[in-house]
Amino acid sequence: MIKSPSVYDSSYSRISCENIAASLFHIGYYNAKVNFIADTSHKKVSITYKIESGTPTLIDTISYRLRKNGVILFHQDIKKNAYLKKNTPISKASIITEIGRLVDSFRNNGYYKFTASELKMQGDTTIKALTYLTDDPFEQIKILAEAQKQRDSPRIKLAIILNNTSDSSRFKKYYINKICIISDYRQGDQWNDSNLNKVYRKNYEMGFHKLLFKPSLFENNISLKPGHLFRQSEYFNTLTSLTNLGVWQSVDIQFEEIADSSNLINAIIKLTPSRKYGFETGLELSYSAASNTSNLLSGNLFGLSGSLSLLNRNLAKDAIKMTNNIRGGIELNKNVGLKGKVINSNEISYNNNTTFPRLILSNVPNLFIGKSNKSNGESFINLGTSYNTRLDLFNLQSINGNFGWSGNNKYNWKWVWAPISIGFSNLFNQSDSFNHILNENPFLNYSYNSALYSGMSFSLSKFNSHLNHPRSLTKEQSLKLNLEESGLTWGLLPYFTKYKRRYIKGDFEIKHNIKYAKSSLAFRGFLGIGIPLLGSDTNKTLPFFKQYFAGGSNSMRGWPIRGIGPGGRPLVPFESGKTIFNDRTGDMQFEVNAEYRYDIAKLIPNTLTLRGAIFTDIGNIWNINNTKLDGTADSSQFNPKTFYSQLGVTAGTGFRLDFNYFVVRLDLGFRIKRPELFYKKDGWNAPNIGIKDVFNKLFSSGDNDEYRKWRYENFNFSIGIGYSF
Repeated sequence: MIKSPSVYDSSYSRISCENIAASLFHIGYYNAKVNFIADTSHKKVSITYKIESGTPTLIDTISYRLRKNGVILFHQDIKKNAYLKKNTPISKASIITEIGRLVDSFRNNGYYKFTASELKMQGDTTIKALTYLTDDPFEQIKILAEAQKQRDSPRIKLAIILNNTSDSSRFKKYYINKICIISDYRQGDQWNDSNLNKVYRKNYEMGFHKLLFKPSLFENNISLKPGHLFRQSEYFNTLTSLTNLGVWQSVDIQFEEIADSSNLINAIIKLTPSRKYGFETGLELSYSAASNTSNLLSGNLFGLSGSLSLLNRNLAKDAIKMTNNIRGGIELNKNVGLKGKVINSNEISYNNNTTFPRLILSNVPNLFIGKSNKSNGESFINLGTSYNTRLDLFNLQSINGNFGWSGNNKYNWKWVWAPISIGFSNLFNQSDSFNHILNENPFLNYSYNSALYSGMSFSLSKFNSHLNHPRSLTKEQSLKLNLEESGLTWGLLPYFTKYKRRYIKGDFEIKHNIKYAKSSLAFRGFLGIGIPLLGSDTNKTLPFFKQYFAGGSNSMRGWPIRGIGPGGRPLVPFESGKTIFNDRTGDMQFEVNAEYRYDIAKLIPNTLTLRGAIFTDIGNIWNINNTKLDGTADSSQFNPKTFYSQLGVTAGTGFRLDFNYFVVRLDLGFRIKRPELFYKKDGWNAPNIGIKDVFNKLFSSGDNDEYRKWRYENFNFSIGIGYSF
């Protein structure tokens, strides 16, 4: 869009014709003709480009002439995985890609100095009829016919040859003489400096000012080996492995030729350490307007939590990462006047996560890591404990731990396998009010009790990003699959059988984000199912700390956290002076979300951007089994026949304050379809509002106004940190 267009200049149109013809030339249309016609009959000029592309030139044959002084430089199958294929159109991009592939092949076979300048592509499109003479008229007609066919279907013979160069070392194979590591490199350090302490190992030498790292740390992270051919792939593997350890802020590998040798090089690895300790602190706020559940203990109305985290990047001088995290939170009650209690609940927790930069057991299944190589992944040990108080209800103490491995397979899927996963939650100090709630709602007995889980878990995840997509700037997609079980494997061993819970659980999540210049579209889908394995009455549902829930700032934003479901179960009505319990959890969850995000204004350039959003959330939670004691129809149990009618639907809008490093999100969601009203119009609950009067009616202020009443009963305001998905 040109605000002040200049006077038309036909020379630019001719340049455009040349550019179009050049672009066609680079993709094999060697005889393309491009012209233009300018219509100047009106004040505005209309230009039509006419393109006669002709037929693309196809590759007839391709040969590799890689001899030097009569010797083939290497004898591997050079045509394997070639980008140039017979009978395919020739293009500049494919030629450049093929030359790059050949350079990589040379450098992976010892030719350390080999570059793209040592290769040249030759093409031959000679037409036989123009160079062949014959006195036989019939043969001449035949040749001319073949020549015409060649013009209609042009073909080219390609040959990749070696360039002539005076530097013969570019065609020599080089071998690694020795590997020298400076583990705490300082600016200006040289390997032969006298102030460096030295440690000598079989495959490498280590120099240092201070012994910050164990010499054994490098054994599984350096692919280069003395006496071996130089291979570029081993160079990149070494660079990647050392960088991924996370203990050096800079990894630099340089090669030096040995003066008195014609084909030996030393690898000098210079490592600049990062800070050993990392410190983080965080503060989170949340507010949910649970306006349809005006009771004392209905959910998170206002929450305040803080966390303190200390990271040791180099535990035991072995690049072992240990994170200690302490977190505390408090939940405040909005309706203070009912019982005079401000605090609804509080919680404190401690977690210790330790990650080893290798697979510490050698018998990890090759299914996930390919070859049994200890440097192909990581090992982890996670331990945690928490203490939660729900005032006037119960106390909950939990402890958990797991051990396992993680890594990436050859298809770039990240896998995490925890063969040992165990946790115990002890529910105690149950108040008379809570026991009365359990007696009146027996289904809660199946979820809220002391429980032990012990088994295995496994997850797969993958992230894809496509830059410069034809219809957008970026497309991002992530997939995640989680599986876990309790009481099926080693959990069958006889211990704590009174509390042990048996179940299998799996969930799948997909996210898709399309980013444009000033807006984006984001989508999410989630399906999770946990199946309790029957054996006792307590196994009719998952343990409550393993159940799904919805609502809040990241899920079904029209409801407060744990405020929707399960199924079509109605909320417990509020009675003055009576303690009630409306936390909602279930064994199954289905949810889809869509959000359109757009820029509004840059409040502070490069620091703060105000963005808006329009979103919808659709979903609910259910129980798998019937939790009614008498076996009658249970509205909280999943039933395909009532699936649609028990779906909740939220529509809303919000604002995002983007500070580049984090996002503060304000969302206002309205419930336009409520699962507990599934028996009435399939739960649809939207008011009779048109587009023209949506703001006047929806935000009206009259005391008796029906729209104000609908708004009060069906909206939820939430504050969140970061995007919801």
